[in-house]
Amino acid sequence: MDALDKVTGKIKFFSDMKIEGMLFARVFRSSVAHANIVTLDTAEAERLQGVRAVLTYKDVPGLNAYGAIIPDAPVLGYGKVRFYGEPLALVAADDQETAEKALGLIKAVYEPLPAVHSMDESLKPEAPKLHDRGNIARHALILKGDVDRAFRDAHLTLERTYRTQSQKHMFLEPEAGIAYTDELGNLNILAGGQNPYRDKMQVARSLNISPEKVRVINYPAGGAFGGKDDVTVQIHLALLATKTKRPVKLVWNREESGVGGFHRHPSLITLKTAVSDDGRLLANDSRIYLDTGAYQSFGPTVLDVTIEVINGPYLIPNIRIDANLVYTNNGISSAFRGFGGPQGNFAIESMMDEMAEEMKMDPIDFRLKNLAKSGDIGPFGNSMRNMEGIHEALSRLRNSPLWRLGKELPPKPWIRRGTGVAIAIKGVGFGTIPDYPTAAVELLPQGKIKVLFSNPDYGQGVNTGNAQIVAEALDLPMNEIEVVNADTQYSPDTGSSSASRGTFTSGNALLVACNKMLDRLRMEAALYLESTRDGIEYASGRFWIKGNESKSVSIYDLAKGLRAKGETLKFEGTFEVPRYPEPVKGTLEVPHVVYMYGAMVSSIELNTLTGYLDVKNVDLMADIGNVINPLLATTQCEGGIVQGLGFATSEELVYNQDEKPMNTNYTTYIVPSIADIPRMYVEFIKTYEQYGPYGAKGMAEIPIVPVGASIANALKQASGVRYYQLPLTPGRVLSKLHEQGQG
Repeated sequence: MDALDKVTGKIKFFSDMKIEGMLFARVFRSSVAHANIVTLDTAEAERLQGVRAVLTYKDVPGLNAYGAIIPDAPVLGYGKVRFYGEPLALVAADDQETAEKALGLIKAVYEPLPAVHSMDESLKPEAPKLHDRGNIARHALILKGDVDRAFRDAHLTLERTYRTQSQKHMFLEPEAGIAYTDELGNLNILAGGQNPYRDKMQVARSLNISPEKVRVINYPAGGAFGGKDDVTVQIHLALLATKTKRPVKLVWNREESGVGGFHRHPSLITLKTAVSDDGRLLANDSRIYLDTGAYQSFGPTVLDVTIEVINGPYLIPNIRIDANLVYTNNGISSAFRGFGGPQGNFAIESMMDEMAEEMKMDPIDFRLKNLAKSGDIGPFGNSMRNMEGIHEALSRLRNSPLWRLGKELPPKPWIRRGTGVAIAIKGVGFGTIPDYPTAAVELLPQGKIKVLFSNPDYGQGVNTGNAQIVAEALDLPMNEIEVVNADTQYSPDTGSSSASRGTFTSGNALLVACNKMLDRLRMEAALYLESTRDGIEYASGRFWIKGNESKSVSIYDLAKGLRAKGETLKFEGTFEVPRYPEPVKGTLEVPHVVYMYGAMVSSIELNTLTGYLDVKNVDLMADIGNVINPLLATTQCEGGIVQGLGFATSEELVYNQDEKPMNTNYTTYIVPSIADIPRMYVEFIKTYEQYGPYGAKGMAEIPIVPVGASIANALKQASGVRYYQLPLTPGRVLSKLHEQGQG
């Protein structure tokens, strides 16, 4: 819906916005990763002409902490810093140059502490404690069946360790926003975010004010991918706008986003897997470690998703999962598209390929043999639902031209070809966490339907999808639908744009609201047409008496009458998301009721002279339920594949010996360019989710989850060498080829 306004520049993103008299903000950040703060001297910066405010932790009137799950990250640091780039002070000045100059006048003296560079270091008994509770932020142990006996009885057992890296979101618009106090004394915050009501709560909590005094607007944001799901600029803007009584704008530069922003959790996963002599999985013993960095943010629930995907969509009678969230001094890991799924999937799907190879079975046959079926009891005691889609998706991959491509001769002797398959499972929404999204529709007598919900559209198209749902429900053309998105002053609390829940949750809530509207209008139409409620029919915006279409009235004429009576024309609907009543012990949200599935095959060409891995083709068969908008769904999948390509082959945030991120811009942090993008084919399996709006599930995360494993499996076929660590950079690939006497 907003495409034309975006490409013509009519839409102003938060980093574009200007307000008369606004100040410019900058953040003073720590230049060390782990240290006690001895002194923080801001006096000289405060005296600089043009500086209107310099704030430290002493100026936070409420809770000096934030965090979506556990508020353990300081709004402004005090006592100790735990990562390079931790915010310690805020500056607001008349212009950007003065604000920048003021940062250079702030003097911090530190007492250095040993930095913890990795999970391996953090887990050592002698490692320095980053928090009073120790270096394990969370631990879960999940058992099913008799794992040890299954290993004793197994025909074949494999044990392997897998590693994945820190990945940056690299959205086009960095963290940005603007804040001001209006004439009513309310604090208005316009900032890129993924949950305006949670932002509102966290701002109010830190400023020690009523949430009713805070308005948050999150639309439009220039990309997010999970990196704006927790607080970034919101509380800092609120503090400065309140202190100065003037509008304040804060835009992180790209390097600052790389240092101070969030990233994907690095993982260390060991799997020990057993299979019978006829190729059936008997047991899977997994040890999971995720690097949450200095603070938890979404770490606990990211760990839950890794727990949930580590056994894939397979029927495995005996499982043991030992899962750990680990503190290090590596910035803050948080939500990122896939939310722990790509890490776990790389491990289990690499293991499935290697197990199939050891059993001399076709990798698709091996997976099909072990896929759970509808009605099977899953790894967490949950009944598996709607498994027909993933069975069909995987079966269709047999007919993919890519599956035969690996058997063709390469074009040059130093080029080798390979194809790899992987399948994926990912839950929709928050699992067992209670979720009651509310949305609204408002009937405007001028001939429009206003649609109001708060989960932000940051490019994924939820505005369009929800407008389609309302247009379908009310049998109206799309040009009569207007969307008000992610504004806490108008939009009810629909929750976040995360966990692939946007259309599923707000779409369902809007259907409830539409039904309420039609019920009320039907009663009014019966009164207007002098009929009974049951004697009225509706279509295309008009009510009429059954069998007599000449006696009819439009919904907009009814709206005029209702408004004249002083009646509200806004109808809210709340959807209770289906869930299991209790989570598996040790988790917050496992298991889910609704899952999406994907099956992927990738073809690659490996240059054995350079180690460069050229991904040529990717086919994805996805079960996302009934598809609301095929174009948006297809391009979402293509975007997820490309983002997964970066995760698989090139993207890795690298720290130096001082725990300073070294590659924080598009020159040094290598995301796929248009020259790297493979030919992509996306096909949706026709399924219908009974709990979804018009049968839809979520879909945004499923395309990224299997990419790393499918490419690694293709590389194994091309090179004969199995890789257990991502990303598959040329240096890493070539080094291992040379170790094996190849290349």
